[in-house]
Amino acid sequence: MTETCGICGETVPFDATVHAMIHTHSETGVIDAYVCQDCYDEQLGPMFERVDTQEQSP
Repeated sequence: MTETCGICGETVPFDATVHAMIHTHSETGVIDAYVCQDCYDEQLGPMFERVDTQEQSP
């Protein structure tokens, strides 16, 4: 089973994907996509690390 990455468009094995759901608060609504691990590590993951860091700061 394969999925197409919602960021780079590559077709990758399903077990090499991360499921991403993003509520845009716009007419687009919810974006429900699978992204490859590389795109997650390079583009999405760092955004969540920054949020975690900000929450822990006094």
